[in-house]
Amino acid sequence: MNKIILLVGDSGAGKDFVLEVAAEYDSLEVVKRLISREARKNENNSISSIFSVPIDIIKQADYYYEGVESGKWYGILKNDIDCVLQKGKTPIVVCPNYQNYLQMLKDYDGNVVCYFIYRGYSDTELENWRNSLIKRGSSLEEIKAREKSRDKYFKELYINHFMDYSSNVILNLYGITTKEDIQLQLEGLCEKNGIELRGKTK
Repeated sequence: MNKIILLVGDSGAGKDFVLEVAAEYDSLEVVKRLISREARKNENNSISSIFSVPIDIIKQADYYYEGVESGKWYGILKNDIDCVLQKGKTPIVVCPNYQNYLQMLKDYDGNVVCYFIYRGYSDTELENWRNSLIKRGSSLEEIKAREKSRDKYFKELYINHFMDYSSNVILNLYGITTKEDIQLQLEGLCEKNGIELRGKTK
Protein backbone atom coordinates (compact mmCIF):
# COMPACT_ATOMS: atom_id res chain seq x y z
CA MET A 1 0.00 0.00 0.00
CA ASN A 2 1.18 3.50 -0.80
CA LYS A 3 1.94 5.81 2.08
CA ILE A 4 -0.25 8.77 3.02
CA ILE A 5 1.36 12.19 3.30
CA LEU A 6 -0.02 14.48 5.99
CA LEU A 7 0.92 18.12 5.50
CA VAL A 8 1.37 19.88 8.84
CA GLY A 9 1.54 23.65 9.26
CA ASP A 10 -0.29 26.47 10.95
CA SER A 11 -2.46 29.07 9.21
CA GLY A 12 -0.55 30.92 6.52
CA ALA A 13 2.43 28.53 6.55
CA GLY A 14 1.97 27.78 2.85
CA LYS A 15 0.05 24.50 2.83
CA ASP A 16 -1.85 25.30 -0.37
CA PHE A 17 1.39 26.45 -1.99
CA VAL A 18 2.98 23.06 -1.29
CA LEU A 19 -0.17 21.21 -2.36
CA GLU A 20 -0.24 23.07 -5.68
CA VAL A 21 3.31 21.89 -6.35
CA ALA A 22 2.46 18.34 -5.23
CA ALA A 23 -0.57 18.22 -7.54
CA GLU A 24 1.73 18.63 -10.53
CA TYR A 25 3.01 15.08 -9.99
CA ASP A 26 0.84 12.34 -11.47
CA SER A 27 1.54 9.93 -8.60
CA LEU A 28 0.29 12.33 -5.88
CA GLU A 29 -3.32 13.38 -5.38
CA VAL A 30 -4.62 16.03 -2.99
CA VAL A 31 -7.45 14.96 -0.66
CA LYS A 32 -9.65 17.90 0.27
CA ARG A 33 -10.76 18.77 3.81
CA LEU A 34 -14.30 19.69 4.72
CA ILE A 35 -14.47 23.11 6.43
CA SER A 36 -17.43 24.65 8.22
CA ARG A 37 -16.57 28.30 7.58
CA GLU A 38 -17.25 30.17 4.38
CA ALA A 39 -14.45 30.68 1.89
CA ARG A 40 -12.55 33.92 2.24
CA LYS A 41 -11.59 36.09 -0.69
CA ASN A 42 -9.38 34.14 -3.12
CA GLU A 43 -10.23 30.81 -1.43
CA ASN A 44 -13.15 29.74 -3.62
CA ASN A 45 -10.91 27.57 -5.78
CA SER A 46 -8.84 26.20 -2.90
CA ILE A 47 -6.90 23.06 -3.77
CA SER A 48 -7.11 21.80 -0.18
CA SER A 49 -10.63 22.50 1.05
CA ILE A 50 -14.40 22.35 0.53
CA PHE A 51 -16.05 25.23 2.40
CA SER A 52 -19.42 25.91 4.07
CA VAL A 53 -20.00 22.28 5.07
CA PRO A 54 -22.49 21.97 7.97
CA ILE A 55 -20.78 21.15 11.28
CA ASP A 56 -23.02 18.12 11.89
CA ILE A 57 -21.81 16.68 8.56
CA ILE A 58 -18.17 17.34 9.45
CA LYS A 59 -18.61 15.59 12.79
CA GLN A 60 -19.64 12.47 10.89
CA ALA A 61 -16.27 12.42 9.11
CA ASP A 62 -13.74 9.77 10.08
CA TYR A 63 -11.22 12.41 11.18
CA TYR A 64 -12.46 15.79 12.42
CA TYR A 65 -11.38 18.54 14.80
CA GLU A 66 -12.08 22.09 15.89
CA GLY A 67 -9.58 24.61 14.55
CA VAL A 68 -7.72 27.30 16.46
CA GLU A 69 -10.64 29.61 15.76
CA SER A 70 -13.45 28.52 18.06
CA GLY A 71 -16.47 27.18 16.21
CA LYS A 72 -14.57 26.44 12.99
CA TRP A 73 -14.55 22.72 12.25
CA TYR A 74 -12.52 20.61 9.83
CA GLY A 75 -12.99 17.03 8.65
CA ILE A 76 -11.43 14.39 6.39
CA LEU A 77 -13.21 11.39 4.93
CA LYS A 78 -11.38 8.08 5.06
CA ASN A 79 -13.21 7.07 1.89
CA ASP A 80 -11.58 9.97 0.01
CA ILE A 81 -8.15 8.74 1.10
CA ASP A 82 -9.00 5.15 0.18
CA CYS A 83 -10.19 6.21 -3.30
CA VAL A 84 -6.77 7.72 -4.02
CA LEU A 85 -4.99 4.62 -2.73
CA GLN A 86 -7.17 2.42 -4.95
CA LYS A 87 -5.92 4.40 -7.96
CA GLY A 88 -2.36 3.42 -7.00
CA LYS A 89 -1.52 7.00 -6.06
CA THR A 90 -0.22 8.63 -2.87
CA PRO A 91 -2.80 10.76 -1.03
CA ILE A 92 -1.57 14.09 0.35
CA VAL A 93 -3.83 15.87 2.79
CA VAL A 94 -3.63 18.75 5.26
CA CYS A 95 -3.08 17.16 8.66
CA PRO A 96 -5.85 17.09 11.23
CA ASN A 97 -4.96 17.26 14.92
CA TYR A 98 -2.55 14.89 16.61
CA GLN A 99 -5.22 12.47 17.80
CA ASN A 100 -6.48 12.10 14.23
CA TYR A 101 -2.90 11.47 13.11
CA LEU A 102 -2.61 8.62 15.62
CA GLN A 103 -5.92 7.18 14.41
CA MET A 104 -4.68 7.33 10.81
CA LEU A 105 -1.51 5.49 11.81
CA LYS A 106 -3.70 2.74 13.26
CA ASP A 107 -6.13 2.68 10.33
CA TYR A 108 -3.33 2.44 7.76
CA ASP A 109 -0.87 0.19 9.60
CA GLY A 110 1.70 2.95 10.05
CA ASN A 111 1.84 3.91 6.37
CA VAL A 112 1.54 7.61 7.20
CA VAL A 113 4.28 10.24 7.01
CA CYS A 114 4.10 13.89 8.10
CA TYR A 115 5.73 16.77 6.25
CA PHE A 116 5.96 19.80 8.54
CA ILE A 117 6.05 23.26 6.92
CA TYR A 118 8.29 25.73 8.74
CA ARG A 119 7.73 29.28 7.61
CA GLY A 120 10.23 31.19 9.75
CA TYR A 121 9.76 33.65 12.57
CA SER A 122 11.74 36.78 11.74
CA ASP A 123 9.93 40.11 12.00
CA THR A 124 9.98 40.54 8.23
CA GLU A 125 8.59 37.08 7.62
CA LEU A 126 5.84 37.59 10.19
CA GLU A 127 4.86 40.86 8.55
CA ASN A 128 4.75 39.15 5.17
CA TRP A 129 2.60 36.42 6.74
CA ARG A 130 0.17 39.02 8.08
CA ASN A 131 -0.02 40.71 4.69
CA SER A 132 -0.67 37.39 2.95
CA LEU A 133 -3.60 36.73 5.30
CA ILE A 134 -5.03 40.17 4.58
CA LYS A 135 -4.83 39.45 0.84
CA ARG A 136 -6.69 36.19 1.46
CA GLY A 137 -9.50 38.15 3.10
CA SER A 138 -8.75 37.66 6.81
CA SER A 139 -9.88 40.45 9.11
CA LEU A 140 -7.49 42.13 11.54
CA GLU A 141 -9.41 40.47 14.37
CA GLU A 142 -8.90 37.04 12.79
CA ILE A 143 -5.19 37.71 12.27
CA LYS A 144 -4.80 38.77 15.89
CA ALA A 145 -6.46 35.52 17.02
CA ARG A 146 -4.15 33.50 14.75
CA GLU A 147 -1.07 35.27 16.09
CA LYS A 148 -2.20 34.46 19.62
CA SER A 149 -2.55 30.79 18.76
CA ARG A 150 0.61 30.57 16.64
CA ASP A 151 3.14 29.84 19.37
CA LYS A 152 0.69 27.53 21.16
CA TYR A 153 0.18 25.58 17.95
CA PHE A 154 3.91 25.35 17.26
CA LYS A 155 4.62 24.04 20.75
CA GLU A 156 1.75 21.57 20.92
CA LEU A 157 2.01 20.17 17.41
CA TYR A 158 5.73 20.35 16.75
CA ILE A 159 7.72 20.59 19.99
CA ASN A 160 5.57 18.14 21.93
CA HIS A 161 5.62 15.66 19.05
CA PHE A 162 9.14 16.36 17.84
CA MET A 163 9.92 12.76 16.95
CA ASP A 164 6.97 12.58 14.56
CA TYR A 165 7.73 15.77 12.65
CA SER A 166 11.37 16.71 13.08
CA SER A 167 12.87 14.67 10.25
CA ASN A 168 10.53 15.83 7.47
CA VAL A 169 10.59 19.63 7.32
CA ILE A 170 9.76 21.83 4.35
CA LEU A 171 11.21 25.34 4.58
CA ASN A 172 8.87 28.00 3.19
CA LEU A 173 10.43 31.35 4.04
CA TYR A 174 8.43 34.30 2.74
CA GLY A 175 10.18 36.23 0.03
CA ILE A 176 12.89 33.58 -0.28
CA THR A 177 11.43 30.15 -1.06
CA THR A 178 10.41 29.66 -4.69
CA LYS A 179 8.22 27.06 -6.35
CA GLU A 180 11.37 25.35 -7.61
CA ASP A 181 12.67 25.19 -4.01
CA ILE A 182 9.46 23.48 -2.90
CA GLN A 183 9.75 21.01 -5.78
CA LEU A 184 13.28 20.05 -4.77
CA GLN A 185 12.33 19.68 -1.10
CA LEU A 186 9.25 17.64 -1.94
CA GLU A 187 11.21 15.35 -4.25
CA GLY A 188 13.90 14.88 -1.61
CA LEU A 189 11.42 14.02 1.15
CA CYS A 190 9.55 11.59 -1.07
CA GLU A 191 12.76 9.81 -2.03
CA LYS A 192 13.79 9.69 1.62
CA ASN A 193 10.45 8.18 2.66
CA GLY A 194 10.18 5.69 -0.19
CA ILE A 195 7.35 7.52 -1.96
CA GLU A 196 7.37 7.30 -5.73
CA LEU A 197 7.02 10.51 -7.72
CA ARG A 198 5.99 9.96 -11.32
CA GLY A 199 6.16 12.47 -14.16
CA LYS A 200 4.88 15.96 -13.71
CA THR A 201 1.53 16.72 -15.30
CA LYS A 202 2.15 20.45 -15.84
